Amino acid sequence: VYTPEEIQRLAEAAHCAGMKVHMDGARLANALVKLNAPPASITWQAGVDVLSLGTTKNGTMNAEAVIVFDAALARDIALRHKRAGMLISKMRYVSAQLLQILENRLWERNARRANEAASQLAAILQGSGHALLRHPVETNQIFVELDDAVIQALDAAKIRFRRWGLDDPPCYRLVTSFRTAEREIKAVEQALVCLAVPPQ
Repeated sequence: VYTPEEIQRLAEAAHCAGMKVHMDGARLANALVKLNAPPASITWQAGVDVLSLGTTKNGTMNAEAVIVFDAALARDIALRHKRAGMLISKMRYVSAQLLQILENRLWERNARRANEAASQLAAILQGSGHALLRHPVETNQIFVELDDAVIQALDAAKIRFRRWGLDDPPCYRLVTSFRTAEREIKAVEQALVCLAVPPQ
């Protein structure tokens, strides 16, 4: 997760080079929950010119928005959007999803649940003594190295996951969502219970 200060430094460097700053906001909600910060603090106040506000990973079926903070860019982007064929018939029905997720702060509740589920899952993996986190778990993504024993135990329990990249040793990416159920996390815990490191 980038802090507001880090985003501001990146934006200043881009602006000094005559470039605009676009933020991919697919997991913006997860970052905001982690930072406990208002959306403005890591977007336009930090120097972001354009935000792709993704919500399909946080509760909507197919709603995304492009938010242009630089008024000088807004008209041009609207024309490019139309010319690229990105306008759909009856878009108001798609947009209704955005109203629901934003007005009721559903985005925040969903992101918080996803982040918490990832923290729970990471703790279980670490507790097995056979997993090494590649990065701190800050949102709903876990990047982890897994021993063969863990891979075999999860495979035997029919818990599916995939390798991330071609690193050696292999890294695996596990992603939770607002729909990750306690029973799913419990299933991982049960699969790894025989591997758990006894308390010191």
